[in-house]
This record gives sequence, structure tokens and C-alpha cells, in this order.
Amino acid sequence: MGKIWIHIQDGTKDGENFDLTITTLDKAVVDDVVTFEGTITLKKDFGYGYFYELIMEDAKLVK
Repeated sequence: MGKIWIHIQDGTKDGENFDLTITTLDKAVVDDVVTFEGTITLKKDFGYGYFYELIMEDAKLVK
């Protein structure tokens, strides 16, 4: 899909939901402290079993 997919987990959860998925072109590595700004979309269905109740799309890494 031409994007980097980042999954952030902060220890909170709602039922089986426990992470925030972010699509971006910016790179981050494990243990980085990051801030992203992007568009929040609810109930996004990409097809092929990829459904997200909440996703941040086209995010930019804020430094």
C-alpha cells in the first residue's frame, strides 16, 4: 500500500481493542517517543480482512 503501518500500545484497552494503528510515510523505531498528527477515521474497511474501528491515516511525525 506504499505506507508504513505503526501500531502503538499504551497499556489501555477496550475489550479486544488495545492499540492505535497509524499509517504514515515517516519512520519510527521501537522505543522512540513519538507524536503523530493525522486524520482519525472510524470503522475503516480496507477489505481482505483488514478492518479498523479506529485508525489514524496519512500521519506526520511531529518532532
